[in-house]
Amino acid sequence: MVLVRRILYNILPLFFARPAAVRLPAASEWTYEEVLTWGSKFPKCNGARQSPIHLQTSKSYFPPLAPITFTNYNVPLAGNLVVKNNGHSIEMEIPPTTNGARPRISGAKLPGIFEAMGCHFHWGSRTSRGAEHVINGQRYDAELHIVHKNVRYATIAEAAANPDGLAVLGIMINIGRNVNRIYPGLNDIFNRLPNLINYQSSVPLGRQITLSQLLGDVNTNQFYTYEGSLTTPDCSEAVCWNVFPQPLYIPLAQMQKFWAIRDNKGAPMINNFRPVQAYNNRVIFARG
Repeated sequence: MVLVRRILYNILPLFFARPAAVRLPAASEWTYEEVLTWGSKFPKCNGARQSPIHLQTSKSYFPPLAPITFTNYNVPLAGNLVVKNNGHSIEMEIPPTTNGARPRISGAKLPGIFEAMGCHFHWGSRTSRGAEHVINGQRYDAELHIVHKNVRYATIAEAAANPDGLAVLGIMINIGRNVNRIYPGLNDIFNRLPNLINYQSSVPLGRQITLSQLLGDVNTNQFYTYEGSLTTPDCSEAVCWNVFPQPLYIPLAQMQKFWAIRDNKGAPMINNFRPVQAYNNRVIFARG
């Protein structure tokens, strides 16, 4: 009996321990020029649940699906918001709100409650469009990702090690003609881009915003949702994606600011998007 107890004492932690946290690669460890061979260095990028994908209404399943519930999205974010050039994108960490709680999402197909941690952009160039997800055959000019982690996990790295760890909202952005719509929050970020040309440069946003302002006037009741991955190395398959097909339209002058940004090697930071990946028999759900 003593021997049995000793064996159980040694092996039970192996069954109940959480997976080790993922170490997310630094900017210097990968490039978009090598996007087609990421899997040789980061094996998860060869997985069966990779993102982005081509979202098609004709291949989606429309079950009765609850809307996404947004909590604290209309409460101002606290502290000094800082926008940064991380070498591969323009990003902003999302702090708690002025009431002490983080913005959260739940509902739909989300496997839990998820709190917002950060946001970043993907874009193309003067001659190509750069949204990551393609929707019914159309690729938009850019895509904003708002990254959330499951409240069960303490950090993004820990969440990325679990299949229910992360949830990302994908917001399409497109160049429009005669656009006179002002998106508070988003425009504040766009207006800081000329100060973020160089790698590791950062600038305060300069004013208080709510996270809902980054959604603009997108119809959040209409979305695609599926099980996928991070779209950059290490490509962890830990993401519940929620992609809104209705784009936000911005003037060409705002998009041109993205094209002037430089990456961690000093080269133009353009076409920072991953090609679409295979479905591999995944079910794509849709609402709206």
